Amino acid sequence: MIEFDSVTKSFSGHRAVDDLSLTIAAGERVALIGPSGCGKSTLLSLLVGLVVPDAGRVLLDDAVLSRESIVAARRRMGYMIQDGGLFPHLTARENVILMAGELGWPKPQQAERLAELAALTRLPAALLDRYPAELSGGQRQRVSLMRALMLDPDPIILDEPLGALDPLIRADLQDELRDIFAQLGKTVLLVTHDLAEAAFLAERIVLMNRGRVIQTGGFADLVERPADPFVTRFVRAQDRRLAGEASS
Repeated sequence: MIEFDSVTKSFSGHRAVDDLSLTIAAGERVALIGPSGCGKSTLLSLLVGLVVPDAGRVLLDDAVLSRESIVAARRRMGYMIQDGGLFPHLTARENVILMAGELGWPKPQQAERLAELAALTRLPAALLDRYPAELSGGQRQRVSLMRALMLDPDPIILDEPLGALDPLIRADLQDELRDIFAQLGKTVLLVTHDLAEAAFLAERIVLMNRGRVIQTGGFADLVERPADPFVTRFVRAQDRRLAGEASS
């Protein structure tokens, strides 16, 4: 469904993505992970058309994304970011149905889809008429997920969606996201800095560094069959971070 074909992107002379090729199959759940500045969020920006590649191609269903095609392509994608990215002057309900209204969906169709998504994400209907500032972090993320799913998109793209949440709320939402992904069967591309989260939510992990893919595979591949010394250092650093969080 998604292909990055020899893609390069630089900012102020720095190569954020360096001649990178990666294919994600329809229905596959993939997590991009790596240290800050490794290029994982830039890949998502390339996919949704926020930036354009300096070289190479980005494809969705074998069609090359371009300035002319990106608006239509975005309507096929669900996009969820850290802390929700909700419009503060709109209620939860208005945030979720915004694009459906712009596309001319009838009111009954909007209401039916809204009710389906509230049930799917376990968001109480009474919260739909609150503004984002009146919601907790976990509630905002549920509303953001509803908005991302409103048009029944494929793929679903998530850029560190749980990174700012309390650990207990984060764990609950991880459980719910995994159940939702399994239920919907959508293509999922997730960026996270947390290896445990990547292993929990994705079928395949893509470890990046300095704009390149260092290794791709399951969690066991990274731990037991590292393709590069960097992989081992990254896994050990994650282990130390988790040990530090546990001791504190």
